[in-house]
Amino acid sequence: MRAAAIVSVLAASCAAPAHPQRTLTPARGPLPERSNGPVAQTFMVLRPRSAAITAIGDVDLRVQSAYSSIFEVGEGTLGSVSFDGELWRTSAALRTGIGPSTDLEIEVPVLFATSGFLDVFIETWHSILGLPDSGRETRPQFDYDMRVEAGGVEAYSLEGDRLGLCDVPIVVTHCIVDARGASPAVFVQGALELPTGSEERGFGNGAIDWGLGVGIESDLGDWIVGGGLGWTDRQQPSSFARAGLDADDSVAAHASAEWRAQDSWSVLLGLRFENAVTESLEIEELSGEVLELDMGVAIDGCGATRWFVGFSEDLISASGPDFTAFLGFQAGF
Repeated sequence: MRAAAIVSVLAASCAAPAHPQRTLTPARGPLPERSNGPVAQTFMVLRPRSAAITAIGDVDLRVQSAYSSIFEVGEGTLGSVSFDGELWRTSAALRTGIGPSTDLEIEVPVLFATSGFLDVFIETWHSILGLPDSGRETRPQFDYDMRVEAGGVEAYSLEGDRLGLCDVPIVVTHCIVDARGASPAVFVQGALELPTGSEERGFGNGAIDWGLGVGIESDLGDWIVGGGLGWTDRQQPSSFARAGLDADDSVAAHASAEWRAQDSWSVLLGLRFENAVTESLEIEELSGEVLELDMGVAIDGCGATRWFVGFSEDLISASGPDFTAFLGFQAGF
């Protein structure tokens, strides 16, 4: 019911009145977030983005950091999942135009996992909002454990208190329909992810993922609404193969809404869905779908700079990060 209400709010934004007397800035959104789960982050997923294409000769730099509290613990007849800790993923992405309607982006992410400090805050937050704690009360606070076992074999383990390079995605985006008048912009994407992260330490999957995507964006004056759909051929890590697990192909979708509240800042909302990494284990903490709500603001800085700040909340308590706070910076050259 909560997810249906959010989708209704995003859809209703399409009916928001425009104000043609104002000179409106280009889109500041959507929030370029992705699921920050321990296993999910080893596979490629196409992030939400604007339909605006970076011009040939221009370079856009985006640095963003997402910090997540995670508690996903479950057991089944085939194995167990124990995700208890906090993840800090930071990336730098460069985007440049390679054609009149095409740009190329390379993102270099790093990850740090730790026992963290947010347990008390998350439990209080869930209590205030009436959200489930998913069994947090059964384990010690500030504990750390990031493992998946299947048939007595370790299928995944993320080494804690170590900074590691993750896999590097390269994405090409081509706008096939420019926004003109009431017509929305439409773009397509192709991507691959290089296996630069250590599979042994849990920072990558040890293989090249590749994927395709399509997106749409409509400018309605004070409001911009959009959405996208992506598919990724997830490659099976060798640790999954040893444990008898299959990596399911990724299907990800998102909807977004931006309210240009003032000439210098916007309110950004997003709803993201990702299917399960694998359904082989039949434990919802790993075999469940992820649905996350993003809420934030984008604020213009000096020159061609912009700041993003906000947070994400999981709407399916068993499968996604409990809470993610993010901060980003963008600059054009």
